[in-house]
Amino acid sequence: MEQLTQTEPRGEEGTAQWPSVTVVLLVYNRRDELRTTLQKMLYELDYDAELVDVVVVDNASTDGSGDMVRQEFPQVTVIRREENCGVSGFNDGFDAARGEWVLALDDDCYLPAGGLKRGLEAARKTGMDLVSFGVRADDNPDYRFDHRYKTGLLTFWGCAVLIRREVLEALGGYDPEIFVWANELEFMLRFFDAGFGHLHLPDVVAVHMKATGRPWQDYLGMREYRLNTRHFAYIAAKLLKPRHAAGTLVALVVKNLRDAWREDRVALKAIPGALAGFIGGLRHRDPVSNPKVSETYRRSFHSFASPWWVSRPLSEIVRGLPRELLRRNGSRPPGRREAYYAERARFYPKTTQTLKF
Repeated sequence: MEQLTQTEPRGEEGTAQWPSVTVVLLVYNRRDELRTTLQKMLYELDYDAELVDVVVVDNASTDGSGDMVRQEFPQVTVIRREENCGVSGFNDGFDAARGEWVLALDDDCYLPAGGLKRGLEAARKTGMDLVSFGVRADDNPDYRFDHRYKTGLLTFWGCAVLIRREVLEALGGYDPEIFVWANELEFMLRFFDAGFGHLHLPDVVAVHMKATGRPWQDYLGMREYRLNTRHFAYIAAKLLKPRHAAGTLVALVVKNLRDAWREDRVALKAIPGALAGFIGGLRHRDPVSNPKVSETYRRSFHSFASPWWVSRPLSEIVRGLPRELLRRNGSRPPGRREAYYAERARFYPKTTQTLKF
């Protein structure tokens, strides 16, 4: 891909013609973090303030987040929800957006000063409709959330994403059936199926005021592990072709069994959720029309992958089963995770890249 350099877009008379942008933030009981984000995006952004409007959706906060915005940032539009609906609360802000582009931010996340301009310029040069960014920890610049959980071009970290408004109008925003986590994945399957293009811009790094990741063993017992499993199954059943959906369900359940066997039996608690999520997806079934989109996600999205694609071949696992049972939680032969990503480097680029089906 060509090197992207920032240049001023020019109109017919040579004047700068940057697009208008609506910044949409969703807040739930993070008043102090939201204050920091608003200060960064309103007063430190390297962008014409007349081209930016800001909408905050207060997702039924009880800590006075909405009142703080009204008092300290009167130029910001506040939409108050009486009930916390999770990430689909963003949809209220999307509906109110007036800009040609929408920058969706979590209440505890912001772009660097020049990040918006760089994202818009890169989108203009490539003709893409959505721009995703790198994401780092606030207290540790070297800790990258997008490296810990690889999103690449198949999904994105939803704490910071830039989307052309016409895309949101066409797709209707986030699925309200997903309260939190994996909503980005469901959105991207519909996004690619509609023919839109994704630009991954990892050199622009958003700052996320979030604790760094916990050890894998702790994650197995957390709500996130169970909900992600449930939502992955829901998305597969709702949007993938039948063979790919069934294969993904098997892969998810086998992963839960493997994690329970290798690490902690608490992983078994995710299996009922996987089955319930799959049934829920069948109730809302609306499969993608492009078979290539479905096949790509089944084969190349790591959270849908069968465990033996990422670790060792199934025949080798079966042969080694007696030995591994004797040394549960002990050392194991190396898998092929790095080979899996290397074979699919197109979808997990380390530099700026685009994807459109």
